Amino acid sequence: MSNVADFPDLPRAREEAAEWIARASRGLTAEERAELDRWRASPANARALEQLSALWNEMDVLRELSSIFPEPPAEVVAAPAPTSASARPRRYAIAAALALVTLATGFALQHYFAADRSPGIAARAASSEFTTVVGEQRNVPLPDGSVLAINTASQVQVVALGSQSRELRLVRGEAHFTVAHDAARPFRVTAGGHVVQALGTAFDVKLLAGGGLEVIVNEGHVRLLSGNGSVGDLLKGQFMLIDTDGQSRVGELGDDALASRLAWRNGMLAFQGEPLADALREFSRYTNERFAITDPRLRELRIGGYFTAGDTDALRDALRTNFGIASRRGTDGVIQIGPEPGPAALQ
Repeated sequence: MSNVADFPDLPRAREEAAEWIARASRGLTAEERAELDRWRASPANARALEQLSALWNEMDVLRELSSIFPEPPAEVVAAPAPTSASARPRRYAIAAALALVTLATGFALQHYFAADRSPGIAARAASSEFTTVVGEQRNVPLPDGSVLAINTASQVQVVALGSQSRELRLVRGEAHFTVAHDAARPFRVTAGGHVVQALGTAFDVKLLAGGGLEVIVNEGHVRLLSGNGSVGDLLKGQFMLIDTDGQSRVGELGDDALASRLAWRNGMLAFQGEPLADALREFSRYTNERFAITDPRLRELRIGGYFTAGDTDALRDALRTNFGIASRRGTDGVIQIGPEPGPAALQ
């Protein structure tokens, strides 16, 4: 049997394969099928799709995918199909056998599903975990058609994607959730002791440094829940801040402010008059560089503009050019922000 090391692009291919299976559950158009054929031209992609589809037992999905695999994988030996599935095409029995062979060899799928015979996209995800390092953003398509965008230095766990519910947990950092509508399966995100329940929507959840929670809704409607029941509902353009003591505050964001707040999904940071100290604190989330404001009068200086997340040189240039604020690197490596020290001191 082939070793997975033969396919160095499999981790990414598996994510894309999961998205294709989710699309297949809704039925593929002729154009999508042609696109899928082109995508499968890559051996890594074809391998990932075969392996992942073998772990599904949803008839509509397998029927949609069946014509994609003209012949069963060569390394799989078909076992006799159970009598209860005698009318099922031989290809489905082979898919089940492939699942057993895959599990027996310890094949580590990033998106790993157990069979579920319930209607719809009936799959329950074994606990999957996605993390990002400092300065990294990552997009993860989920099998139900939802999309998870993970911000810098963050961690998200997919607890379950089942026939009754969809459960995720934000362990640290920030993530944005674009949720595929499915009224029969509530989509919930647990974070900081609270639960955000989506009602067909897109929203951002951020665990704050002090232990609080921030939720922003950019599409649709969400409901905030806690151990004491409902905290409140949020609509598009609204945000909620929840302190560590459970106190909450709801505010409104205009279109520009909303776009700025979520600019990180495009690798940008946008500031609209925030104090310099706050802007540098936010910028520090995306780089291992550290900053120190040496002149206290600058801490409350309001700044604005778009910056590439983590691009420290561009930030220093912008501060000098647009705001007349100099910077230099101290002997300890910390970038000191303060009055103009003279050209010789600038780095």
